[in-house]
This record gives sequence, C-alpha cells and structure tokens, in this order.
Amino acid sequence: MRAYAEGLVLAAISCVAIWSAWQVPAASPGDTWAGIVPFAAAVALLALSGFLIIGATRQNAGEAQGEPDNGATLEIIGLFIIALIYQQSFRWFGYLVPTAIVAPLVLYIFDVRSRTGLALSVILCPLVFHIIFFVLLGVFPPYGEVFDLLNWIQG
Repeated sequence: MRAYAEGLVLAAISCVAIWSAWQVPAASPGDTWAGIVPFAAAVALLALSGFLIIGATRQNAGEAQGEPDNGATLEIIGLFIIALIYQQSFRWFGYLVPTAIVAPLVLYIFDVRSRTGLALSVILCPLVFHIIFFVLLGVFPPYGEVFDLLNWIQG
C-alpha cells in the first residue's frame, strides 16, 4: 500500500513539474528551448511513478514489506521543493548564484559528505553547467531581476 501511495504522490509531483516546465518561455528561432531538461526530467519522473504503481499493484497482499522508510518519500518531496525554488530563483538572481547554493545542498542530500567536494561544487557545478548549456548548446542564460552575478562579471 505504501509503494502505491508513493507512486501516486510522485505522479502528482511529476504532473506539477511538467506543468512548471511548460511555463518556461519558448526559445527564439535557432535556439534550444531552456525548458527541455526540466520537461524531460518531469516526464522521466512520471514514467518512474508509473513503474512504482505497477510494481505496487503486482505485490501480493500477504508479502512481508519490511520496515517502512519514510525518509525516502520526504527526500523526494524535499528535492522537488528545492527544484521549484531553484527554478523560481533564476528569475530573481540569474543562474550562477542559485546553482552555487543548490549544488552542494543536493549533493549533501545524496550523501556526498566531503567538505572539499561540496566546496568545489559551489564553483564547478555552475561553471560546468554554464559551459554545457550556454556555450555548447547555445541556450540564452537567464538574467536575474534583483541581482545577477553573470551580468556583474561581464561588466
């Protein structure tokens, strides 16, 4: 029953994520749509929720479930909330500052405990993602309304 409920919750979260990805403005001609990665991730989560629901329906009712692990459900919901805040913070602070804050936080959630690794992620993640999306893929970087480090760096 718990796996079925988790699948339904993940499906609902995925639907909200798909809707949020559709809110990303369309790309100008010749550019890559900036919402393609969040949309693909949301669709993948929806497919994953489908597998959870199918797996839950196939389980025998008398089968031992073991100890419940509510931590995983809370982590999924927490990551989704972080993703929503991260996406919204692009509008206020551009790309670099939110990525520098969120990268070590998410790595910590995924059990990366190395202080050196977490400190390096503050610089390396925004740099690598900037190169992948804004240099190689040619996606226009979002500039922040309140403060934008990229705009400040470029002068």
